[in-house]
Amino acid sequence: MFKVLSSAANGKQAGALLTYIGTRANEQGEKRDIEIFTDSGQRLANAQDRRGFLHGFTQTFEPQLENTNFIEVRFEIAGDVTDEALGEALNATFGSKPFVYARNGNSVDVYGHTDQRAGPLAKSLAAGRANSRSQALDKIEACLREAMGKAGVRAAAEVTAAVGNERKAQYFLQKFIRSHEQVRQANGQAVSGKQPTKAAAAIYEQWRPQLSGRERRNAYHLLFSARAGTDAQAVLAIARAVLEERAPGHKFVLVHHAETKHVHIHAMVQARSADGERLTFYKADLHAWREAYAEKAREHGIAMVATRRYDHAMSRPYTKEHAGAYKRAQNDPRYQVSDKTSARVEDKRQGRVDRGLLVANGGAIAGVWQRTAAVMRAAGVTGQAMTAAEAIGNTILQIHAHRAGEKPGPAASNARMSSFLSHPGMKELTRLIGATEMAQTPLEMRQKMARVNQALDEMRDTLPNAEQPRFEQYRDGVNDKMHDRLARLQFDQQKGAGGGGEAAPQREARYRDLPARDDTRQPEASGPQAEKARQRVQQQKDSAKQKGRQAEEQDRKTQRSQGDEYER
Repeated sequence: MFKVLSSAANGKQAGALLTYIGTRANEQGEKRDIEIFTDSGQRLANAQDRRGFLHGFTQTFEPQLENTNFIEVRFEIAGDVTDEALGEALNATFGSKPFVYARNGNSVDVYGHTDQRAGPLAKSLAAGRANSRSQALDKIEACLREAMGKAGVRAAAEVTAAVGNERKAQYFLQKFIRSHEQVRQANGQAVSGKQPTKAAAAIYEQWRPQLSGRERRNAYHLLFSARAGTDAQAVLAIARAVLEERAPGHKFVLVHHAETKHVHIHAMVQARSADGERLTFYKADLHAWREAYAEKAREHGIAMVATRRYDHAMSRPYTKEHAGAYKRAQNDPRYQVSDKTSARVEDKRQGRVDRGLLVANGGAIAGVWQRTAAVMRAAGVTGQAMTAAEAIGNTILQIHAHRAGEKPGPAASNARMSSFLSHPGMKELTRLIGATEMAQTPLEMRQKMARVNQALDEMRDTLPNAEQPRFEQYRDGVNDKMHDRLARLQFDQQKGAGGGGEAAPQREARYRDLPARDDTRQPEASGPQAEKARQRVQQQKDSAKQKGRQAEEQDRKTQRSQGDEYER
């Protein structure tokens, strides 16, 4: 079994984690240090060695992410309110969050920090309230209105702008200072409007320590386990091999906890390597780690196969919230819980199979169990375990065939589903494909593309032959779109580095022996045709440069003409 147990955000948490995995209690209950081995094979024998390792281990740790979400709000005050009372009410409303405000009669404009995500708010403002289904703006305004009322000031609140990154946050602060008179900070201190840019920069730097956001995952706590009786040193070597393959360049430590019946190997690994490569543990990544763990185990003579929940046709797991609601409903008849929640908890606790999975994917599930039996047979496993693996595969295949109205047969020939679009992994694949649209750099895009193709490979292995052609067409379309996105990011990166105006590069060929799409250099032309082709390419480049310069000039003109308007 492979699990990600927890993560560490800073050096203090990493030190506590290292102490936890490297300390065990003896028979008398006294804590003692146990052997810890690093990625280089070094043994950390004492506290000094551990402190030295942590110093290098935490060099790649990143600070916590800043929350750069800001909103601009307009309050319309009802009745007469003194400036002193207004300042106290605004401080009570925004709490410890930094803000500036400007008053003009009974209208008060405030630009301040918020815990709400500004992206969805900006989209709602851009689309118009009438065209947006989101109620986030209404909820924020209601909370602000209620908070002002509790502070003794009756006022209507309206969110007029929202920004969610540092550059725009500073720009909007500068614009707020420039477009308002008598701007004041939360403590009542006046802000000079003579040099808005410098004033905004100084205020933002004062605010920065207060812009706390969520902490990064800078280290992961992993668990490699095997059944009782397995050679612990072999599992330790397997865990090391998996980490070297799946996390190259990442520092890690390995520890064997010998007090349990099962073999438990704990690991702490850097989330980011010295080269900037970052580990991720999405569903597809977790399955890839489990596959690597099982493969390395088989290489060491240990029968192990990586499976997922739907390979066993097991019921969906339930959460703590489900369990709590179910327990309250059992103890208190006044408390109602939905039938779905009750069925989910009871099915999992009683070990019931998921009938829907058996009908939709019984053939594929049976194939997994038959491959498991083949691996056990090759490893020399005999007895009840071997017989059970074969029996489970045959039984699942018969149940699937009976419920689907088919004749039972070999899993490989009858493992079919109505369409690959109904595959259980399609939901996760769709999420991974959507995540590629959020990539900001070519490196990040390549990493996300690798995860998508890994998920595609895993899905392809479980599809019947009849679905393979359609699936490959779908895969080609997905990869075409991802390579177009990669080419655009590469072009933007080159433009930002001083190469603006050049034509966007064609996306790289996915196979080295094939030319890139629309590559005018392949096949080679000779004589006058080659000269005409070169002239045409040069004309396209010159035209792109000219259009780029025109677009940049138009952007500058537009920015000057709309200097008093806010981005939504």
